Amino acid sequence: MNHKLNSSTDEIITLSATKKLGKIVKIKISYNQESQLIQTIKITGDFFIHPEEVIEQLEQRLCGIKLIKKKLENEMKLVLKDSKIFGFDIDSLVEMILKACENKK
Repeated sequence: MNHKLNSSTDEIITLSATKKLGKIVKIKISYNQESQLIQTIKITGDFFIHPEEVIEQLEQRLCGIKLIKKKLENEMKLVLKDSKIFGFDIDSLVEMILKACENKK
């Protein structure tokens, strides 16, 4: 999903957050402050996910998603439905993303 930015009115916020959600989870996220759309996101940490490549698929699918709890949850559930995750759950990751972005407003 591609989104054009109007550089005179749209501000991109980039931030990092780390939290212990069973295991250490780190996110680096860039989002458009006005539209609340995720531009880029990177999720790393000492958690385990199988198959491993699903984390990259998740990061790609979250780009262009609005920072709304239900939208994030739905996209994560869709991408992670056949995956095994050890160290965090979808609800915790969604809350981490939303709180990190909320604190930067």
